[in-house]
Amino acid sequence: MKRFAPLMALLAASATAGCAGSSPPPELSGLWSAGSASCEAGVGVRFRADAVQAIYDRQTETLFADPHYTVESEGGSFRVRIVYDLPRIAGGARAVGAHGVLVLERQDDGGLAPAAHALVDGRTGATRLRIADDPVATLMTLTPCGAHPWREGLRGRSGA
Repeated sequence: MKRFAPLMALLAASATAGCAGSSPPPELSGLWSAGSASCEAGVGVRFRADAVQAIYDRQTETLFADPHYTVESEGGSFRVRIVYDLPRIAGGARAVGAHGVLVLERQDDGGLAPAAHALVDGRTGATRLRIADDPVATLMTLTPCGAHPWREGLRGRSGA
């Protein structure tokens, strides 16, 4: 039985690792919003390890729970894949069989926009793509609020 203890510990660690989100890349830090007026009002989206959150009227609301961030490319062609859990509905199934996959890309103006958004059934592997009128495309087309190297570059910024 002692021989199996390390194996069981490894399995338990890997099982619990899948339950929590991952840290967002530093490029996604701070508040992101639809434009300058929204930024000034403090309204927008924050990327966190436990959730992608909407911020408005001094309140937060979870848009995507337990996100897992994977940077697919960096620099000028920055691209990040966010896999998130679908919400659990009271009285619904005990286990959600599907998850969402959102891919965001850096735009020429220093903002972010969705390159793809899909819902994937974890049991069957079926994927549902939303081709037209996807509200996520509007919601997640964002610009950074405040100083951000994508818009300002590094000139005049100190490393301290």
